[in-house]
Amino acid sequence: MQRFLHHIQQDIKLFIYLECLIMVFRIAFLMVYSNQLSDVTMTDTLNALWLGLRISLKTAAFWTSFSLLFATIIGTFWRRWPADKIRLALGDIAVFVMTLLFMIRIPYYQVFHNTFDIMVFNGMKDDRQAIWQTMVEQYQLWPRFIGAVVLAVVFIWLWKRIAQTKTWQPQRHVRLITAATIVLLPVFAVFCRFGGGFSMDSGVPWESAARFKNHLLNEAVLDDGQALYRARAMHKRANETALRPISVAEMRKAIQCLGGNPQAKTIDDAFLRRTQSVPLARKPRQVIIILGENYALWPLLPEYRPLGLTKTGERLERDGAYTYHFLANGNGTMTSLNGFLTGLPDVGIYSNYVMGKNGDVDQLGIAPLMKQMGYKTVFWYGGMKSWQDIGEFTRLEGFDEFHGADEMSSQDGKSSWGVSDEALFQAVREYMEHDDGMTFHFILTTTNHPPFAYDVDSKGFPREEVTAKLPSKISNNKETIDQLGHIWYADHVMGLFIDEVKQMEPSALFVVTGDHAERFNFAADVSLMELSGIPCYFYGDGLTKEVISPDVAGSHLQIAPTLAELILPTGSLYESILPPLMKSNRAFNHRLVIEDGVMQEQKNLADEEFKAYIEAARTVAIWRITKGNNISESE
Repeated sequence: MQRFLHHIQQDIKLFIYLECLIMVFRIAFLMVYSNQLSDVTMTDTLNALWLGLRISLKTAAFWTSFSLLFATIIGTFWRRWPADKIRLALGDIAVFVMTLLFMIRIPYYQVFHNTFDIMVFNGMKDDRQAIWQTMVEQYQLWPRFIGAVVLAVVFIWLWKRIAQTKTWQPQRHVRLITAATIVLLPVFAVFCRFGGGFSMDSGVPWESAARFKNHLLNEAVLDDGQALYRARAMHKRANETALRPISVAEMRKAIQCLGGNPQAKTIDDAFLRRTQSVPLARKPRQVIIILGENYALWPLLPEYRPLGLTKTGERLERDGAYTYHFLANGNGTMTSLNGFLTGLPDVGIYSNYVMGKNGDVDQLGIAPLMKQMGYKTVFWYGGMKSWQDIGEFTRLEGFDEFHGADEMSSQDGKSSWGVSDEALFQAVREYMEHDDGMTFHFILTTTNHPPFAYDVDSKGFPREEVTAKLPSKISNNKETIDQLGHIWYADHVMGLFIDEVKQMEPSALFVVTGDHAERFNFAADVSLMELSGIPCYFYGDGLTKEVISPDVAGSHLQIAPTLAELILPTGSLYESILPPLMKSNRAFNHRLVIEDGVMQEQKNLADEEFKAYIEAARTVAIWRITKGNNISESE
């Protein structure tokens, strides 16, 4: 009993030490990003720390449970078991891991505006070499790792000093104290399990930890252990939802909800549509979609437009058709690109790894549609063809040709993610000079991406002018200004390319949009529109704002049917799950919706009919990805 009480006290020391260490990390995190707390009261901050203290009981208890199992319990009954040494080692591991995670949290939040989330798992499918180089070049991997080791050594030393302090050895009522400890131990475990309560309602689970208007405070509530648990839970739920069984009856109901033919034998037949718009007076010989890396909406909003980062976007707004009520298909480049290639909404399945392997080209994708309209289809990517299997998957989904960075030369050199946008556009332009046919070009850029290593000042970036005009929501430091320079550069060289192509081919039709937003580190909380919105432009001969009103709302999936309406004769057949932008006043993606001009998270959507519509689209996508095109054969 004396040994048991000694070991329990040692466990308590470890538990309290870890709880305090995590709180130190939490406070340090808030201090690092304190410029995002300008609108936060001290009461809110203290409440966030209190909630964080409670939810971290889970993390501290998780680490301490190893000591309880492998040191205390065994050491109580086996005198020679080196329980104290094992506990010290387990504590060392816990301290090192939590310190390392804290050091990773800082740049992770800067990029994704979240402590660890589902992007942790999505990143596992990304280009590991490029990610590694980005971590080394942009986010100071080695200095941060060395800093983590130094901090961990200090914290481990402190833990050893605390562990060496004497424990209390009662001389009386030993049995009573032991019995009370054994009884209270599971009660305290339950208290920790629910985050400072005895149920989900009274405790602080990660699902309900976000209780503040300020996003940074909400993320500070979660320690790194709980944030990783959140990422795992979200990933698991996404997979369970995506791989759920779907009956034929449910599938047909979903098709009907989307306005398709519920009696069709295939998905292709179910979503046949007829064009209703008057096409452009002159059929474009070249159709070009530019999917810009991180080409976000926020620089075009009134508060940020004086910075002059998107002059090309402003010109396309003035001279073409556009909408700013627009959503990317996914939260990353590949999930968004998959929407174009397959015509399906993102449902948490990386379709580029599972579709098209048996020659079953998804006719909902943009390449088959452009072929139907008489175009040769060519995909251009500023990175390597091996990334996300993009070289093979684009061809499996109907593209005739694929050209990547391994075929291109760049005077500016190559970054971790490929050649400069200037070099990419140069390659496309040279191809067009020798192309006499009708061609559809899909261009995916890479430059506006960490490590932001290009010399944008040599390209004309007005650094001093931009710095002088910075609004309060943007930090004034070199790293931020460098990123603004890459935003300017990507927009600038895209504009030069558009002008040169228009001179070569006046009938050319351009579509310009972004693959995602949410990658710029604002100095304060911003609206969902600022954080997540992307623009969408249609620019070409005969395109006016009367063709596509700025008031419409849409997503990546609606670009293909819009092209069909602009190019095909009235009454022509084409395939699409979602309607063209001409007939769209709402939009959705994996997380957000736009309805009545307002962007919000889907979890807050009150429109039940819209919820059913979104779920129907996802049902069709899950079926098409996992079961194929045929509907009837499973009946």
